[in-house]
Formats: sequence, structure tokens, C-alpha cells
Amino acid sequence: MKKLLSILFVANVVVTSCEPVYKATNFQETANQHRLIAVLPPKVIIEIKSAKEAQAIKNHEKIESERFQNALVSYLSEHQAKNNIFVKAQSSEETNKILADHSVTSLAGRSYQELAKLLGVDAVVSSRVSLAKPLTNGEAFFTSLLIGYATPSKITTVDLSLTDTNSGKMFWNYNWQTGGTFTSTEKLTNSLMKTAASKFPYKTKDLK
Repeated sequence: MKKLLSILFVANVVVTSCEPVYKATNFQETANQHRLIAVLPPKVIIEIKSAKEAQAIKNHEKIESERFQNALVSYLSEHQAKNNIFVKAQSSEETNKILADHSVTSLAGRSYQELAKLLGVDAVVSSRVSLAKPLTNGEAFFTSLLIGYATPSKITTVDLSLTDTNSGKMFWNYNWQTGGTFTSTEKLTNSLMKTAASKFPYKTKDLK
């Protein structure tokens, strides 16, 4: 029994720490040409099935999208200031204002190259965040969202991609899964980027 439990524990660690990375063959050369990038509003999915609370779920998905976008921009800006990365992240306010001024209310069906040109940046960061909570009480879940991730996530999955403006092609992708407790979106983002840091293409030490 102990041997079986050990095997299951190892299997669980492998599953929850799986971090596939895609890099185009010229991903570093492409990245080294960039100086300004924009973080697009993430697609956030809260995996609670409830027809009764569908609108509340949709509203909170929008809130979490804004939180994640701001947290990622803040992370990139902080590390650019420390000279750890060489690209500047456009502020969320500017990105969202440009999108709103051009009546872009949804990214569905939009070309990332088109959006990157619209924003006047060298590349865009697109992401999909899936939040699964072990809660059956929707009201308690929504209350927890108001202050961050107050309860453990069953599984949080983040898919992060970079698309080059000139070619219109994705040149880097990172898929991250984790389970655990995050008391804020910022802590979730920092955990994600800390794990992704060694694989991230904009490190100052790699600039030639």
C-alpha cells in the first residue's frame, strides 16, 4: 500500500508540474528585435457549471482577466526596471484604451498580428487562464474572488503565448499547471513567471 501511495504521489507531482514549452527555431533572434510588447486581456474561464449564476461567473471572469493582465504587466515592468529583461510592457490602461477606441470588445476571431499593429508594439502576449475551484457553494466562491484566491485551487492552468508583429507567428508558448493556494492574482502570476523565467525569451543576458 505504501509503495502504491508513493507511486500515486509521484504521478500527481508529474501531472501538476507539467510545463510544456514551445519555441520557434528562431525564437531568440525574433525576441531580440523587440523593445515594446503588449499584454492582451487574458481569456479567463472559471470552471463552475451553474445556469443560475452564469452572469455572475461571466462578470468575475472579466474581473479576473483585468487582474491577471495588470499583474503580468506589473511583473514585466518590475523586471525591466531591474534590467532582468530588455523589453518594455505597454501599460494595461493604454492597451485597453486603444482596443476600446477601435471598438475591440472581444478578441475572438481577431488576428494577433492585427491587434499588435493596432497597439503599435513589436509583439503581443496572449493568454488563457482556467480556474477550477473545489467549491460547490457559488456564493462563497464569488466572495473569495473579491479578495483574491482565498481557497485552494483544484487546478489552475495558464497558457501563455508570444506572437511576433512582423511575421504574425507565435514564436513562444508556455503551458503551466498548478494546484494550491494563492491569496492574490499577483501571487499566482509571480509563481507562474518565476517558473517560466528560465525559459522566457526576453532575458537581458541573452540580448546580443
